[in-house]
Amino acid sequence: MGILHAPVDAVERRFGERLGKPVRLVDRKIAGEGLSDETAIVTVDVEGEGERKLVVRLFRPGAMARHEVDPQRLHQLLVALTDTPVPVPTPLWYDPDASVFGQPYTVVSWVPGAALVQWSPEGRAFLAEAGQGPIGEDFCRILAEIHAVDRTTADLGFLPAPEPGTAFAEAEIDRLEDYLRRVADEPEPIVVDGIGWLRANIPPTERIALIHGDYRTGNLLFDDERISAVIDWEFARLGDPLYDLGWVCCPSNRMDSDLVCMLLPLEDFLARYQRYAGRTVTKEALHFWITFHQVRHAIMWLDAGRAVADTGDLRLARMYYTMPTMRAMVADCLEYA
Repeated sequence: MGILHAPVDAVERRFGERLGKPVRLVDRKIAGEGLSDETAIVTVDVEGEGERKLVVRLFRPGAMARHEVDPQRLHQLLVALTDTPVPVPTPLWYDPDASVFGQPYTVVSWVPGAALVQWSPEGRAFLAEAGQGPIGEDFCRILAEIHAVDRTTADLGFLPAPEPGTAFAEAEIDRLEDYLRRVADEPEPIVVDGIGWLRANIPPTERIALIHGDYRTGNLLFDDERISAVIDWEFARLGDPLYDLGWVCCPSNRMDSDLVCMLLPLEDFLARYQRYAGRTVTKEALHFWITFHQVRHAIMWLDAGRAVADTGDLRLARMYYTMPTMRAMVADCLEYA
């Protein structure tokens, strides 16, 4: 059914129940469709308040990395982060009932700002320039603030907390291996070699913190010269903060750009993050998590080949077509040459 095609009366009735006042549906349009879910801006006229923009996210079965996404947990996390320094959209409700849009969905308040397509020439040009100003500083400060969230104050007790040491990395490698087993239709020796290297080179986790799991420029809203919100928290968990840093610095997150996340030089990013976090990042541990994410990215590309048959999304076919590039990036991390 989808957000755009759901019956008007059903949307008005359910949204009115949730907002506690009668509403009239004014407009609905796709805000940007990720590889996992459908997201739309729904404008409603709330009785006695006027027009209000809401962002609706519909969780589709069969999408990439669907096994890692729990819609209710995502809503709980945004609720927990509401009173922290981390800028997030205000969560309104989670509805497991598929009768309105055909799938479970979440609703948050609309936040001013644009999510850029960082692979476009316009996006790359904007980010390269923005990195030299307040946005570059925001990027590093906000990541440090995520890792500094007090788990007790923010009520993150619903997220399982691994013990310091190697438990977190070991569990993540186990998940990678299981993921590969489910999506690979033929042998993947380079990816398997990567998993073996990871098992042999696990660095100890010094502290457990909240991690975003997909922190990059594509999951931020940019409003003028600031970052107005961090979005797409579906991969968030408690774990090693270097998990996020490895993702920021991962080669497949910048392709042929010299800038991490197409925003900042590597040394500049690390220096700013370390200043805000008050902690030193070791090169060996960072390389481990960069390699981890490059292996994970390659497995997700394999998943794209599977998911295209379920979703009909041709972008996934294009991703799978570039699987040789993903294998080469894993080989580079393993220093095959």
